[in-house]
Amino acid sequence: MASVKVSKEKNEERFEFISEQNYWGTIFTVFVDKVTGVTYTAPLGDGTRITPLIDKDGKPYIDPRYGGK
Repeated sequence: MASVKVSKEKNEERFEFISEQNYWGTIFTVFVDKVTGVTYTAPLGDGTRITPLIDKDGKPYIDPRYGGK
């Protein structure tokens, strides 16, 4: 398994907040991993589960700003 390095010296945040969306009374946050480019969603206030967003081919959606082609 490959390791992913995050610069602790620069004190950079690994995840970037994208948006919040209300769906059936639950607020979901959308954020991107700035190292891998993978975009995730998670219900607000529930720190136990995150879900990667997938593209039309069933692969994780990669944000073009962080590793997308």
